[in-house]
Amino acid sequence: MARFLALALVVIALSNDALGAPPSCQTVTTQLAPCLSYIQNRVKGGGNPSVPCCTGINNIYELAKTKEDRVAICNCLKNAFIHAGNVNPTLVAELPKKCGISFNMPPIDKNYDCNT
Repeated sequence: MARFLALALVVIALSNDALGAPPSCQTVTTQLAPCLSYIQNRVKGGGNPSVPCCTGINNIYELAKTKEDRVAICNCLKNAFIHAGNVNPTLVAELPKKCGISFNMPPIDKNYDCNT
């Protein structure tokens, strides 16, 4: 049953992408979930993001094709960070670089304006 649900979510995400709709918050937050301990400063010794975290960041990067996509992703991340609590915006902004991905992620926090 879990595999069917996962497959259904992938199909929905792909069909939304094919229709030109911005990525869903569920897709974005699922990709970001492996990064939570890192961006909340809970990784021992500072460390680096995990491989699953970097995979998720790369997937988010690939979803950010248009300005509308980037604004939607930003708003999803902002909302997720508010609910997660204690997220370090500096670590959020460093994620792509730490993962070897060449894109700029702003230091998103609850006050960040995603429309800029």
